[in-house]
Amino acid sequence: MGKFLSEIKEQPVGNSGSIDFILTKLSEADGRDLLDALKDPTVRPTQIVRALQARQIKLSPSVITRYRAANVITQ
Repeated sequence: MGKFLSEIKEQPVGNSGSIDFILTKLSEADGRDLLDALKDPTVRPTQIVRALQARQIKLSPSVITRYRAANVITQ
């Protein structure tokens, strides 16, 4: 293994943008509300992102789009 590959593999793996990580930072009730919003196709990703930003939680709208695609959200 090359030196650079070794350095890459030694980097800590974080999940700081994932839905699961965010759910651990929220209260149980807020976590349920977030999941309900994620499941509701009428709630736009930017609405969720802004609400999370108000709580100093960063999330990209693309994470929400990918989450919805993986969890069979239909419109």
